Amino acid sequence: MSRHNRRRLLEDEGQHDYYWPSFTDMMAMIVLVMLFIAIIAFIQAIYQAYDQAEMKQELEQVAEVKKHISDLIEKTLEENVGKDKVIRGPNNTISIEGDILFDTGSSEVSEEGKKVLASLSEGILQILEDPEVNQYLYIILIEGHTDTVPYDNWSLSTERAVSVVKYLLDTNPKLATKEYAQYLAATGYSEYKPLVEGDSKEALQKNRRISFQIILDDQKWQDSLKSILIQE
Repeated sequence: MSRHNRRRLLEDEGQHDYYWPSFTDMMAMIVLVMLFIAIIAFIQAIYQAYDQAEMKQELEQVAEVKKHISDLIEKTLEENVGKDKVIRGPNNTISIEGDILFDTGSSEVSEEGKKVLASLSEGILQILEDPEVNQYLYIILIEGHTDTVPYDNWSLSTERAVSVVKYLLDTNPKLATKEYAQYLAATGYSEYKPLVEGDSKEALQKNRRISFQIILDDQKWQDSLKSILIQE
């Protein structure tokens, strides 16, 4: 091979070596890429943890709202009729023995019952005026329940629930306005949702009751959760 060709070959090799990075440079680049990926993953984990914490806080707030409303109703009833006459059931339902509000077989609120409901109407108004509470509230459902003694129990249970709602509105005109009345509803369950089983005097007495069921507006708090997820 001529001297000229050897020189050209060496120059070509030198140029070839120039365009290939060294092993050290390649390793440094890989480390930087891996570090960059790790940083992104870490930031994403922080955001996800924050979103999960927000969602948990939102759910806890919803549960606390329901408990808070039930607590206020329970406290008001206990102050008027005594703790032994008020029962806290599943799903934070508050019940009061029906004999306190109604005479046997009647759907007309008794004199004693009127005093209890007059006090309760003020408590319900305070609940509905609280923006931290009513933003999640859908309905305070007043439920009528009877015992198993043969009677027109469907009608009796429903009429009693309706009578409670009507008296709450009559005794507190502010509750009768559309702004507040939309949060009250009535229904009857006859004898088919007993608190206790059996036909003893005590069992029958416990099952004759008026209950207050707090129903939250699922759409409102689900929208809050969706807004958290969209921010991800």
